[in-house]
Amino acid sequence: MDQSTNKIRAILSEAIKLEKNGLLKYLRFARNTNDITGKNMFIQLALDEYEHQDILEKQYMNNLNNDDWQMIEIPETTLEKLAPKITPKQERIRGSSGVAEIEALHIALDFEKKAMNYYLENASILDNEAGKEYLLRLADWEKAHYNIIQAELDYINQTGFWFDIPEFRMDGKF
Repeated sequence: MDQSTNKIRAILSEAIKLEKNGLLKYLRFARNTNDITGKNMFIQLALDEYEHQDILEKQYMNNLNNDDWQMIEIPETTLEKLAPKITPKQERIRGSSGVAEIEALHIALDFEKKAMNYYLENASILDNEAGKEYLLRLADWEKAHYNIIQAELDYINQTGFWFDIPEFRMDGKF
């Protein structure tokens, strides 16, 4: 086993821990969130983290067996599919959110940013092109999570933005 193989296994092992941690965090947030939209979002994030963990574990086991990357398909997640298609907030029904939900969203945002950066940083130091591509795809997954959480925060805080797009203009033009 060479140094590169050890590095790949260490990256995958840490990534599995990261996804497990995210899964548990999102389930706790879902349990403690009163707003049904927020609760459902956290449940979907937890499901995605479980899927991430499963894919990483398959990759890790493959790497243990033959010291190479097998390109396991990383499908588009439900949140990735929904993100550009969510209806404008005026059309969404929403209950009131408390401070706990907002704090949970900020924690989730920070978690997703750290996960995304973990994958990007490790992709940049990996010599293996297949491994690099794999980690970049996982970073895209985390970015989709980050964007959906940010959109939820923007909605709750009524910032006037929806997926980084201003919902209204000060000059009255649409």
